[in-house]
Amino acid sequence: MTLKYIWWGKQQRKEDTLKVVELYMKSHPNVKIITEDYSGADDVAAQLAVETADQDTADIIQGDYEFIFNYINRDLVEPLNPYIKNKLLSTTDISPDTLAPGMKNKELYAVNIAMNSEAVLYDPELFEEAGITVPAEDYTIDDLHATLVQLKQSITTPDFYPLGNMLNVNYYLRSRGVKMYNADGTGLGYDDDKILADYFTLYKKWVDEGLLSKDSLKDWPIDENHPLITGKSAFYFGFSNHTTALSKIAGHAIHLLPFPQISKEAEGRFIKPSMFLMASSYSKHPEEAVKFIDFFVNNVEANNILKGERGVPVSKVISSGLSAKVDEAGKEQYKLLDYLKTHSSPIDPPSPGNAVVLKNALQLILSHVIDGTTTPESGAKEYRIQAIDTLQGTKEEPAK
Repeated sequence: MTLKYIWWGKQQRKEDTLKVVELYMKSHPNVKIITEDYSGADDVAAQLAVETADQDTADIIQGDYEFIFNYINRDLVEPLNPYIKNKLLSTTDISPDTLAPGMKNKELYAVNIAMNSEAVLYDPELFEEAGITVPAEDYTIDDLHATLVQLKQSITTPDFYPLGNMLNVNYYLRSRGVKMYNADGTGLGYDDDKILADYFTLYKKWVDEGLLSKDSLKDWPIDENHPLITGKSAFYFGFSNHTTALSKIAGHAIHLLPFPQISKEAEGRFIKPSMFLMASSYSKHPEEAVKFIDFFVNNVEANNILKGERGVPVSKVISSGLSAKVDEAGKEQYKLLDYLKTHSSPIDPPSPGNAVVLKNALQLILSHVIDGTTTPESGAKEYRIQAIDTLQGTKEEPAK
């Protein structure tokens, strides 16, 4: 039988994933797995939309928290409880809290395969050469600003910016005690536009001070051109599992910090499902698809190949065994997630299905704020207008 597996990731993940696929086929000679890989989660989501329209989705789907319920809510994903009951899928070594993000009405649809978090990535060698101390884990946004100023004064290379990108707006809003969207995804989750205007103001201030590049809206791929690899930036806001691939490219460990505290109003940091594996309801071989998911999550040899590149494995047995073997970059992931166990709050519900439209709208408004053609206050008001127009009448079924 032939199965198709769709996923996203760069070169290192591709090499490791294909090794795991080969390992599975070696022990299951009756199965052939065809892989289809993309650069990012958005690309997979776009491809799934096309395949769903043709009723021909991949048998095994690597999904992101932001889009899996678009498919779960439309019964396009195989319910997994029957496979747990007949022991084709083992969740014995996975905590219920870790499984919860992939569940709806007490039914498991998507298996969370790893945990990660938003993180500030940095190259410790750059700081050592500059003679500047890296902030402690409990640092604030003001502490970060002070360090950025030090870096700017110490490293005078013309194309150097201490910060490669800006902390995301969702985190800023969470840290101010509000959310981007309301509970049912039909409107914004905050009433005071000053909060968003404050974010715009901070962003522009750091650009004007030369701490942040005007090109900071670009989402840099994890490759040799990444600003941490080229030395054009000292800090980069990304995800904890990015340290594995970046460290391999750099030839030494890239380290991690939690996001900085914005205010005392709320805790914005959270631990998130890195990604999920799902079996398509269109699959002609759902049992075999589920067997592969079980293998990916629970097989020791497979995870010795993957080495936690997608995040800290959800299986307690796999995670414990891997923690003793991981390199310095891997230990950074474990260290950060341990810290966040007591310095985080629950993750927000998935964004509405049309949130990508608003993401693009916000970036356009932000670009106008940066170049001075729009004030932060006007930009925040304009965003509300566009958000209401986009979300009005759109009611996404909330995740259970």
